Amino acid sequence: MRRLCASAVASFALISFAAASLAAQTTHYHVVKRTVLGRMRADYIIVDPVGRRLYGLGDRVIDVDHDSVIGSVEGGGGGYAIARDLNRGLVRNGVVFDLTTLAVTGHVDAHGDGIRYDPVTHRAFTWADKDAWVVDMRTGSLITKSTIGDGLESGVADGRGKLFLNVEDSGFVQRVDAATLRIEATYRIAGCGRAQGLSMDTATRRLFMACDTNLVVVNADNGDVVTRFRVPSRADQNCFDPVTRLAFNPNRADSTLTVVHEDSPSAFSVVEKVATGGGARTCAVDERTHKVYVFYYEGATRETAQLVMAVLAP
Repeated sequence: MRRLCASAVASFALISFAAASLAAQTTHYHVVKRTVLGRMRADYIIVDPVGRRLYGLGDRVIDVDHDSVIGSVEGGGGGYAIARDLNRGLVRNGVVFDLTTLAVTGHVDAHGDGIRYDPVTHRAFTWADKDAWVVDMRTGSLITKSTIGDGLESGVADGRGKLFLNVEDSGFVQRVDAATLRIEATYRIAGCGRAQGLSMDTATRRLFMACDTNLVVVNADNGDVVTRFRVPSRADQNCFDPVTRLAFNPNRADSTLTVVHEDSPSAFSVVEKVATGGGARTCAVDERTHKVYVFYYEGATRETAQLVMAVLAP
C-alpha cells in the first residue's frame, strides 16, 4: 500500500510538471495595456509582489493589480531596493521611504546605478563605477562606502547572503559575500561582450545573463555556462518568473521580448518572441499575475520624449 501511494504521488508530480511545462510552451504574451506617463526618465524597474507595486518609472508608483499610478516617491527615480520585511525602500540616489505610505523618511549619501536588497543581511547595495554604498535597511542609515568591483551593472541576491554582480565591460559575473563584501569568485563568460541585465532562479541556482547578442544561462555555484540563446540585443535588465519558470529578455533593437522556459536546471527552450510596441530594454515580472512590465520612450528628442509603460500578459 505504501509503495502504491508513493507511486501515485510520483505519478501526480510528474503529470503536474508536464502540465506546467506544456502551459509554458503554449503561453502567448501580448501587450494588454499601454500608459503614457509623461516627460520623465526611468532605468531599472522592480515589482514588489507582496505590496503589489511597481517602482522605477521615474518617481511614479504603479498598482500592479490595476496597472495604474497610485502615488509617487518624492525625489525617486532610476532604481529601487525593496526591503519588504522591513517595510522600507531605498532609491539609488539615497532617498529612504516607507513602502506603505510612500513618505520619505530619510536620506543617505549615495549616488548609485545598480541597486539590490539582500534579505539575509538586511542590507541594500547600490553601486556605480568603483564605488558601492551599503545601507542598513533596519535603520535606513549608511554603513559604509566601499568598493566591491569596478564597472558593475546589474546584480541579484540569492537569498543565501551572496550577491551576483555583472562586470559590464568585461563580461564577467562576480560572486560577493553580502556580509564581508569580499569577492569570492569571478565567472568569466566567454563571448559575452558587454554584460548588463542579470536575473536568477534562486531555487535551481541559475543566472540569466544579458550579453551583447546572447542570453546566457550560468550555473551560479561554479560559473559553468549551461546554455545560451541568440537574441537581437542585450537587455539592460532582464527578469525571471519563479512560478512559471520563464525568463524574459527585452530586445531594444527590434522592439521584441524573447521568452525562455526552464524545462529543467540543465535544459532550456525558447517559447516565443513577442512584440513590445517600442524599444524596451528593461523588464520586471509580477510572479502572482505573471504580467511583464517594460518601458520605452516616444518622441523625436530626449527633451520631448514621453515615457511609456507597456504591460504584457499571457
